[in-house]
Amino acid sequence: MKLRKDKDILSFMGVGLSSIILGIFVLFIQTGSKTITVLGGISILVGIMTCVMAFVVSTKPKTELIADERITRINEKAGYHAGWIIMLSVIILFQADRIWSLGVELEDMYYTVLFAGMISWSILKWQYNKRSDI
Repeated sequence: MKLRKDKDILSFMGVGLSSIILGIFVLFIQTGSKTITVLGGISILVGIMTCVMAFVVSTKPKTELIADERITRINEKAGYHAGWIIMLSVIILFQADRIWSLGVELEDMYYTVLFAGMISWSILKWQYNKRSDI
């Protein structure tokens, strides 16, 4: 297996390794706070995931990672329609809260809309890729 060693891969791997080192450093300097311990663990986990992603990408040639026009068009179309779905869900949530006095907090609405947007973008991207008549 041949690995690429260009500047992009090495810098991405460096970010992952520095995140792991930062997480280990934070775990050694514990102040007794659970939040700091969790942040150190998350930093280590993110660093490991970043290193794994850099390793996987380094096994592929650079030309394989460039998206063609069809993939770009699918992503644009799915993002456009997911944006409209997000706007529609925000309008529906605001109006439902106004009409029925549901007491929906803005933070709850944010997570609901973000989740709906991510899921709709993934489903639309899959559907447009399956249809392939873009």
